[in-house]
Amino acid sequence: MKNIFLSYSRKNIKRVEELRQALIGQSYRPWIDPNPRPGQDWRYDVDDAIRSADAMIVVITPDSANSIYVTYEWSYALGLGIPVYVVIFQAAQIHPRLNASEKFDTAAWTDENHFWDYFLREFNRLMDQLPTKSPEQVAAAIRPKPATATLPPYPQSQIPAYDKSLMPSTPGYWIVIRRGPKLNEMYRLDKDVVTLGRDQANDISINDGEVSRYHLRLVRQGDLYMLEDLGSTNGTQLNGIQVSEIKPLKDGDTIMLGDAIILSYDLVYNT
Repeated sequence: MKNIFLSYSRKNIKRVEELRQALIGQSYRPWIDPNPRPGQDWRYDVDDAIRSADAMIVVITPDSANSIYVTYEWSYALGLGIPVYVVIFQAAQIHPRLNASEKFDTAAWTDENHFWDYFLREFNRLMDQLPTKSPEQVAAAIRPKPATATLPPYPQSQIPAYDKSLMPSTPGYWIVIRRGPKLNEMYRLDKDVVTLGRDQANDISINDGEVSRYHLRLVRQGDLYMLEDLGSTNGTQLNGIQVSEIKPLKDGDTIMLGDAIILSYDLVYNT
């Protein structure tokens, strides 16, 4: 029995439940996040479910197309090499990275029953081409939950000064390492979801004991990047304040990982 992760906006739960029931009828095991978003612990269950999935279905509506959570989910799946398929319930602007995914559009059918017959037939064909993950593989995909960091706020006055004169020159959003390994290295943010941590699988990898394997992520929302700590052991501070929820970033912000690593978030504007 194959595990299917359903990525969607909770505003579309009724349509998603139709899809879920249809998949159950075909002997699949569909997973939907049962908890409200955003929450303190949901991200760990979501990540585990994606890692153990045989495939993902992204439910497209205007709400889901604009959801930073949905964007994170399919980006994470693609990064892991998990097949991603798209079911379009309402017309919306689809992210270019999903253009290569197999798409099933309800608008192409005048009779929705015919759509479901076609979708299930084609989806079964696609799934038949994939190997089913063994129970051992599924178990190995589930990582231990990191302990919640409880560090007190780090006073802004105690954050060491760094050389602000060193700045990227190309327009865009940047992370610059101001203290720690890879000192002065610059990373241009050009993805909707950017992960940072000690593990080499991250978009930005910093090999230091203060940094958790998957420490934080940056999620683009419109013209902003949002910062989220991923339950790191040593915590994340933004401008000296412990990060306990998703926070928007602004030009010049200081990001501190544990007590040793300092990053800056810098915007370079078009001239």
